[in-house]
Amino acid sequence: MPEEKNMPSRRKSVRKKSKGPLIVVIALLVLAVVGASAVYRMVFNNTAPVDTNRIACQEIIIDKGASTKRIAAILEEEGLINSSLSFQMYVKSHDYDGKLRNGTYQLSPSMSVEEIVEILLNGIGETVKFTIPEGYTLEEIAEVLMKENIMTVDDFWEVVINGDFSQYDFLPERPADRHRLEGYLFPDTYIIAKGASTQAVVNAMLNRFSDVKESLPENTSGLSLDEVVILASLVEAEGRVDEERAIIASVYLNRIETKMPLQCDATIQYALPEHKNRLYYSDYEHDSPYNTYLFTGFPPTAICNPGAKSLAAACQPADTEYFYYLWDKSSDGTHVFAKTYEEHVKNRRKYGYN
Repeated sequence: MPEEKNMPSRRKSVRKKSKGPLIVVIALLVLAVVGASAVYRMVFNNTAPVDTNRIACQEIIIDKGASTKRIAAILEEEGLINSSLSFQMYVKSHDYDGKLRNGTYQLSPSMSVEEIVEILLNGIGETVKFTIPEGYTLEEIAEVLMKENIMTVDDFWEVVINGDFSQYDFLPERPADRHRLEGYLFPDTYIIAKGASTQAVVNAMLNRFSDVKESLPENTSGLSLDEVVILASLVEAEGRVDEERAIIASVYLNRIETKMPLQCDATIQYALPEHKNRLYYSDYEHDSPYNTYLFTGFPPTAICNPGAKSLAAACQPADTEYFYYLWDKSSDGTHVFAKTYEEHVKNRRKYGYN
């Protein structure tokens, strides 16, 4: 009889012991689910930009018939997305599979997967490629666009003078004239849709300037953005060697600070009706606010459209005591700098200017 009384007790003990492994199994399952969820978010839902600071665009070509998997592989290989699997999952989960269009695109690592997919969904189809060299004026840009059959010269000036650019808060308030956008149409190679409107083409160049502006070094010059652009245009027009750009910028700033005329030949060339291979004494008397021999301070606007290196030099000019420079005729574009007029006169004699 005592054995019968103990039997229930033993069964109860057995049931208690069996809960331990069950709890462990449940805990492992929870951890597995949480871990799988984390992996999913990390691998399959990673749509953030690769690097928000890398705004420079690169040309990507998507061939006709390329699958989502192939497109994802290209983008990952070029460093434009974090994960090809994430890209594929995003495309398929939004029912975009098979809808991405072929073509040539300008994409940057600062774009999210959402932004890249939006661009690929609205593929621009047949494209036109053109290049604006650094230091080109608006007049020269108009000629390039006309020769590439992108627009007429008249259409270009109509948009420059009368176009609505209110969305660009970096543009200074200026009269609606031919100088309005000088300095702000960034020199670069562009790929645009064939048949794009004149306004769209000009906007593309302004957008590129906006991107470059954000990547420039800290502005330690004490100048406003518009003054930086004007100074950079002088540097672009006069400088040929990258290492000298910041020094040339310092020469002009030293003159500005002491209220000396800038005496930049390139500003006279800009003011003249036609470009001259050589300036004559009469040209230095040309009556124009752009003539920095006659008027002190900066010219009213930039005199060309500077590249990133000249803009950077204007943001952070060298700290020098130079007030003069001249081109070394025997060099590949370097200059000889001087602190005083007497030293400058000696340099002129030495390098064959007198």
